[in-house]
Amino acid sequence: MEFINIASGSKGNGSLIIDNGTIILIDAGMNITPLKKLLKERNLSLNDIDFILLTHNHTDHIKNLNKFDISKVYCLKGIISLKDKTHYLSFDKEYNFKNIKVELIKTSHDAISSCGFIFTFKNDEKIGFITDSGYLSIDSLNKLKNLDYYYFESNYDISLLVSSSRSDALKSRILSSKGHLSNEQAAIYLSYLIGEKTKKIMLAHLSEECNSKFTALSTLFKIFNENNIKYGEYDFKCASQKEVTIL
Repeated sequence: MEFINIASGSKGNGSLIIDNGTIILIDAGMNITPLKKLLKERNLSLNDIDFILLTHNHTDHIKNLNKFDISKVYCLKGIISLKDKTHYLSFDKEYNFKNIKVELIKTSHDAISSCGFIFTFKNDEKIGFITDSGYLSIDSLNKLKNLDYYYFESNYDISLLVSSSRSDALKSRILSSKGHLSNEQAAIYLSYLIGEKTKKIMLAHLSEECNSKFTALSTLFKIFNENNIKYGEYDFKCASQKEVTIL
């Protein structure tokens, strides 16, 4: 299994899962040039993408959707209009996308509909994919416990956001329960979620203005220490807005 983040941040988002011949694209807001390059290196093309799953309909997650075959898109109602109504997903079902099982996770964002995902592979390894959420419910957290891999939003440092030049309205939006997860929130959630199966964590959707890889990871390690979690046992990465990052 390969999990590859093409881009992550307010300028565009997109991630790729490749497993035993199945290719899933999650969101389509990124520049497609690095995606094409990555696929070409594997003797693949955009046409080889089997399924496209969308988390929500904000521009940075769907702005390049027109570059793809729309008949391959699956999402919640309200994200985009689909001709094939069987491609609308719901929270109360598990789906089989060829050899990959997919379960939707409720997120909280100021979009008409939004979700995260849990991907389960034939070897029973699982990835939790959470981005663009102001908080996570207990039900969502319980479903995300003790997974092998996490792609998890860690959007901003609170002090950097508050002292930034952003408008008060934008700051309030980001800080709200329908905004984004801060470094501290992400670290607290992850300290609850990780378990004996967990191997790797990728922090995602880092703000270029109100965060940094160093700040996000420092916060995570601090909170792990406070919870007596030996962070040296895990592999940590930060997804980038400008560089392809492999989990």
